[in-house]
Amino acid sequence: MRSSVVQALARDLQAGTRPSLLSAARRTYGLALVALGLPGLPLGGLYLLTGPAPLPLWALLAVAGLGAVLAVFALRLAAQAARDPLLSPARAALMAAIQAAAAPGTVFLLGCALLSDLRGLALLWTLALFLTWAGWQKLAGWVRDPQVASGQSSACSI
Repeated sequence: MRSSVVQALARDLQAGTRPSLLSAARRTYGLALVALGLPGLPLGGLYLLTGPAPLPLWALLAVAGLGAVLAVFALRLAAQAARDPLLSPARAALMAAIQAAAAPGTVFLLGCALLSDLRGLALLWTLALFLTWAGWQKLAGWVRDPQVASGQSSACSI
């Protein structure tokens, strides 16, 4: 399966069109999100075994606020990468996708630390779900047309 994902990503990059580049960016976004979030589940489970006390509501809101601030910062960095004129459209799209995945990924990891508190888990994972959707939508606006940037080249260069 891993090779088929990599092959599909390579095919999308070689096609040299904006829709294929958007597809590559979205594949990269999904892969980066899984790579960021997957370690949180077993680590959160291990922390759950220690029997942590539930956090007060103000602390849950503070953690959610911290997650939101970190997510906004990650999305701003992703937008900057997408607009970087020194990068090829393919490289800019892939960098933006990886950086954008940090927004929901960070919030998801904070939620994993609160597996023992269902209020915090629901709050943070709902925020992570919203950020996943928002990042997915933003990718469409961040991907530049490789044919315009390269003067009608047939393939994207990374």
